[in-house]
Amino acid sequence: MAAAADAPVSPEEEASLARDWRKFTALTFLFGFGFAVYNGVFQNFLRDVVNARELDLGILESLREVPGLCTALMAGTLVALAESRVAAIGLAITAIGIGATGFMGSFPPIVAISVFWSIGFHLYATMQSPITLTLAKGKEGGRHLGRMAGIGAMSTIFGLGTAFVLSRILPPHTYMPYFAIAAVAIFISAILCGQLSHHAAGGKRQRIVFRREYGLFYLLTFLEGCRRQIFAIFASFTLILVYKVPVSHMLALQFVNAILISITAPRIGKIVDQKGERGPLTFYTIGLIVVFLGYAAIRRVEALYALYLLDNVLFSFGVGFTTYLHRIVRPGELTPCVSMGITMNHIAAVTVPVGGALLWKASGNYQLPFWVGVGIAVFSLFSTQKLPRGPVPKAAS
Repeated sequence: MAAAADAPVSPEEEASLARDWRKFTALTFLFGFGFAVYNGVFQNFLRDVVNARELDLGILESLREVPGLCTALMAGTLVALAESRVAAIGLAITAIGIGATGFMGSFPPIVAISVFWSIGFHLYATMQSPITLTLAKGKEGGRHLGRMAGIGAMSTIFGLGTAFVLSRILPPHTYMPYFAIAAVAIFISAILCGQLSHHAAGGKRQRIVFRREYGLFYLLTFLEGCRRQIFAIFASFTLILVYKVPVSHMLALQFVNAILISITAPRIGKIVDQKGERGPLTFYTIGLIVVFLGYAAIRRVEALYALYLLDNVLFSFGVGFTTYLHRIVRPGELTPCVSMGITMNHIAAVTVPVGGALLWKASGNYQLPFWVGVGIAVFSLFSTQKLPRGPVPKAAS
């Protein structure tokens, strides 16, 4: 395992580590806040300013995910920089791109600037978990990952709330202030990230890693990407297109989601630390089977609301994939392995939406993608049984 063994730490080092935790917590909140403000109004911006249509949205979503396919290569080219420096660069790129979005008045420039900031977003996303685990110093990695997820959920609540208040104050079709606020918040997070000390650096790392011993991690990550894309896209489409759920109800679901995740994510992280990955991830995949079966068979919108919320709470169990990798990874290979995992995940992100949409259109049955999701979740359940039993032995922490 890559975690360092326990060693005496001076008071100065403890104070320095505490400062890094405060900065990392603050930048995590600021990024989540800014991205929530941006994301909360972006589709309205596309409709009102750019006059985008459904096909335009599909094209934009696919192209915006392309940088995720190149995550391992991008992270590998910056191997000489510490993880916190790469993350800071990514956050700065994201801030610049989101800030420039408001100046785009037609669809092609929107696509270009979205791909640009997506490069930065995926660089930061690649480094976030390794930085968290490095700051954790091999202790309670699941709890810290869950805590960061909870902070991200809280920041989403504040971001959506801010966007709502602005929508009541600003004139119709005025979007520049949203993007400006989002860009400033994310840019400040970039500055804080650049100020992290050596505690956030994982040491020398490899460029690109694809070892057979990490095969289970890559498989589980790919399956997670498949099932996440199916639910994230088609559950919302089902509620909006089939059941005609209004925007106000969808916004309310997002608020409740964020509240639930902020409460449950830290607790789920502790459970993963205490029980190990196999038990919690087995529970997780069984829950996913129930969720997909519900969307494939149930026709009461109230039940679909509940399943929608359940899926988002279950998603927090995904920290187990990263803690499992941290358990088995060789020194210097955590970040490139996470990068490769994100690349595997985005193979699904680019292909599954198109495949699912074609399946829905060809059959005229919105439930078919969810039956595919049931199959993927069942396969994930069997694959999860290959994980080691129990928590990481104390001697290895």
